[in-house]
Amino acid sequence: MEAGASPIPTGPPQRGFFESLMDTHFNSLITPKLIRFLYIVGMIVLAVGAFVWIIVGFSHNGKTGVLSLILAPIAALVYLIVLRLYLELVVVAFKIRDATEETAINTRPRAQ
Repeated sequence: MEAGASPIPTGPPQRGFFESLMDTHFNSLITPKLIRFLYIVGMIVLAVGAFVWIIVGFSHNGKTGVLSLILAPIAALVYLIVLRLYLELVVVAFKIRDATEETAINTRPRAQ
C-alpha cells in the first residue's frame, strides 16, 4: 500500500440522528442509534417498578413485603434479560443488513 493512498470507503457516510430521521428514502436507519437509549430507559423503568412493587408489598403487610423484597429483584432481572435478548436480536438484524450491504458492494463487477 502506498503511503499517500487513502482508504476506500466501505459504505455510506454516517448521518446524525435528526438527519437520519428526516431521510424519506430510509437509506439511513435510526433504530441502531436508539437501542442504547431504549435499554437504559428499560433498566430505569424496571428498577422503579421493582421499587414500587416492594413499597406496595410492605404497605399491605410484613409477609407480603418480605416476599416482594425477594421476588421483585428476581422478576426485574428476568425482564431485563428478556429486554436485552430482544434488543440484541434487533442489533443482530441490523448487523446482518450491514454485512449483506457490504458484501453486495464488494461483489459488484468493477468497471475496467
